[in-house]
Amino acid sequence: MNSANIDDDPVRQYKSVIALYESDIPVEIIALQLDLEINEVVNIIKDFQNTMTEKKEAVIQASKASKLGMLLIDPVFNIDSAITDAQKRIWFQLKVKSDFSISQENTQRLLEKFIGTTVPLVVLHVDLVGSTDLSMNLPLKRLIPIIQAFTQEMSLVIEAYGGYVFKYVGDAILSFFFTEKDDLYLPCANAVSCAYSMVTIIQEGMNIILEANGYPELGIRIGIDVGENAIVQYGLRPETITSTEKVADTNVVKSNKDNSNQDMSKEENSVAILKKPHLDILGYTINIASKMTNYVRSY
Repeated sequence: MNSANIDDDPVRQYKSVIALYESDIPVEIIALQLDLEINEVVNIIKDFQNTMTEKKEAVIQASKASKLGMLLIDPVFNIDSAITDAQKRIWFQLKVKSDFSISQENTQRLLEKFIGTTVPLVVLHVDLVGSTDLSMNLPLKRLIPIIQAFTQEMSLVIEAYGGYVFKYVGDAILSFFFTEKDDLYLPCANAVSCAYSMVTIIQEGMNIILEANGYPELGIRIGIDVGENAIVQYGLRPETITSTEKVADTNVVKSNKDNSNQDMSKEENSVAILKKPHLDILGYTINIASKMTNYVRSY
């Protein structure tokens, strides 16, 4: 092995040490193989262990940080009030202005803590039934408010039950609930309760307003599974931020539009383009939850 090349690249050096360490190679052999001091190897391993401990603690905290206290949420989640609120929002979407105001930034920031690791998740996939027929029979200006209203209402229910919206895939939503390997009951129960509330919101909330305004009724299919998933990064995505606050991010690639050389740490009206990780969740669990919706009955 060319130790000179490894010494010149700290990232490769770190990965090489960890790869050997996870293969149960003794510290002394790792140091000899990579031409490093034993204390250098020990420090790298300690740093890795601390990072993994922090990530495990973050999973535990996230799994207990439900918006409604991570209780069995059914007694807390007021379905009657949720139905009324959903009816008001869908009426506004259809009659006044089509709008969508759900942000996934909190989900992205949370997942950034687990890049390159596996975490246990309860995955919930909800799919709109008959969207192809809707798109064939409705003009786009009538279709868009329905899809936006559907995704917004389902997202609000997911958040209310302590879940996180991961991505929108056409007319489907992928979401997840953090859990622990030894404590699956509570997040699984919340995911199932969330699914029941989604069905109720569709049937007793949205469809009442849609039918009254000459729109077809909606139906949904839901799949839920639990297991280990990998958080992976696919490059970087640009994000433009306009702010008067301090910007302290090493991934700032473009700053003030009047003077690109100005210090972004100063408090002033600035435009910054940040490079944020583009993340995805891979694993058997998310695939099964998605495929379930092809076989379950619609509601």
